Amino acid sequence: MSSGITILIVFRLRAENGTKNLHNFVIALLCSIRYNDWAFSIALLQICKTQQLRGLNKQMSASREKKSRQENLAGGYVDPRTKREKDEQAKDRRSNALYIAIAVIFVIVGIVVTVANSKVIERSADAVTIGNETYTAADVSYFYNTIYSSFVSKNSYYLSVYGLDTSKSLKEQDCPINGSTWYDYFRDQALESLKSYALLAQKAEAESFDGSEAVEQSVQDTFADLDAAAASAGYTRAQYIKAVCGPLVNEKVFERNIRMIALAQAYSDSYSDSLSYTSDEVQAAYDADPKSYQSADIEYILFTSAAGDDATDEEKAELLEQAKQKAETALSRYAQGETFDTIGEDMEGSYAHIGYAENGASDMLTWAFDDARQEGDTTVAAYGEKGYYAVLFHSRSRNDYHTVSVRHILVDSEEKANELLQQYNDGEKTEDAFAALAVANSTDPGSASNGGLYSNIYKGEMVPSFEDWCFDPARQSGDTGIVESSNGYHVMYFVETNPQPYWYYKADLDLKNDAYDEWYAGITDGVETEQLDGMKYVG
Repeated sequence: MSSGITILIVFRLRAENGTKNLHNFVIALLCSIRYNDWAFSIALLQICKTQQLRGLNKQMSASREKKSRQENLAGGYVDPRTKREKDEQAKDRRSNALYIAIAVIFVIVGIVVTVANSKVIERSADAVTIGNETYTAADVSYFYNTIYSSFVSKNSYYLSVYGLDTSKSLKEQDCPINGSTWYDYFRDQALESLKSYALLAQKAEAESFDGSEAVEQSVQDTFADLDAAAASAGYTRAQYIKAVCGPLVNEKVFERNIRMIALAQAYSDSYSDSLSYTSDEVQAAYDADPKSYQSADIEYILFTSAAGDDATDEEKAELLEQAKQKAETALSRYAQGETFDTIGEDMEGSYAHIGYAENGASDMLTWAFDDARQEGDTTVAAYGEKGYYAVLFHSRSRNDYHTVSVRHILVDSEEKANELLQQYNDGEKTEDAFAALAVANSTDPGSASNGGLYSNIYKGEMVPSFEDWCFDPARQSGDTGIVESSNGYHVMYFVETNPQPYWYYKADLDLKNDAYDEWYAGITDGVETEQLDGMKYVG
């Protein structure tokens, strides 16, 4: 039996015993409000009404004595019983009226409390205007909390480095990324993300873009993933949404926003998919900037100054000069016939041989991609204010190799890697089956949620042992294996080799990106995000 029903029965019994029930009534009504039992509250009001009727019945049942009492009164006689009954009736009427008045007050208070607890006001408060639409605090909260949760999940190992304490208010913690607070950082990220999706969705609707099939599929997939995650965590769908997206976001708000995102994405993909370039156009893009599609083969030894944070400017300058002298000594030893790797080990510098170094802004790469560069050239290049490189140039060429796509599952032991590979081999042995194992088992925050997928890996992007396996000339789609690296053990699945050489793939992609950026700018440039009073409820 519920608390509300129990109190209702007790109150009914006591209500029949006279007029000494105001205290009991107040307690019962408070309990009904505490448990949000509005049916119970209404029942209490009904009892008050019943009590009024009972008072009326008492008056009617006394009519038989009316004539006698009137005669006595006419003679100046006051019957004590009659006086007592009149007093009790008057008291009953006053008490019943008071019951009703208090009941109404408490029901009103209860409604106010319930509205406050349900976050209805905060959820529906206008928070920001973007383009021709206004979005609520709940909409902004969806983006704010999902971006925050994603950041914490992907950077869980580095939160202390960032100085982010998830147990404290974000408004009271400095963020090294933006020079303000972590709250400001996630708020700005949320508003920028909402602006992007909102404007694309508004444009899609304005052009009557039909993305219904893609949108419905995306919504179904999102809810399927959501329900699976909720079940895994022991939550209902509503509980999980609240846990991840915050108290302002209910299922209705969640669906509204994922539909907007799905429409924006479908509209964006439709434009991207329409872009196509001929081989002559791609070749022209390469010819216009060949160094962007080339890589250099270099060796280097890095000597750092190792100056501490508490070192004086003079001490830092002296240590930096010592690092430069070491780099010059290394080049002298190379000129005398020693190899770079031997010199690096002997002089305790950091040696590396990079076969596919891409063009960049550092002193070392600027030197390597200079048109005058010849095989065997050497130099000393600054490593900012931290040290110096001794650099040896071998060659520079167009990236004619083909990128590859793989899936992997990162674990911390060889035993676990073998166990997962065996589990895969005992199952369906499909790419989808491997992806499911990656989602459930991989500790790589950069790929686990995507089934361990890394697409179009180029040389120099991954650690050497990982790349050696990926770029093995004999590699075929569906190949599996286990690779050990400095990060742990990788259970590998080879997806495919890109049919286009890397330079062509990259030049074609750059043309598409430039066209997309121009198209996107035409939709978003000049559109202001106006923050409204409801922003105070976000975060």
